Amino acid sequence: MSSTEVDIFVDITGLVCPVPLIKARKAIKSASKGQTIEFFGTENEEISRGEILIAVSNLKQPIIENKEFPENKTWHILIKRE
Repeated sequence: MSSTEVDIFVDITGLVCPVPLIKARKAIKSASKGQTIEFFGTENEEISRGEILIAVSNLKQPIIENKEFPENKTWHILIKRE
């Protein structure tokens, strides 16, 4: 994963919509300016991954990294709160 320091970690593994989206919005809104948020899930939460990316985009937050790890079937998204 990235060497960026993470301030808030949101694990959505095993969660069903709309819970991941609600957790994503809550994390973004509660973060202080300049904090980094990491969202983590598995291939089972691929739909939630897309919803998180839409929420990040709608809230106009920059994505630092959006990466898949096929070897362990996981993914993560890093954003910086502005």
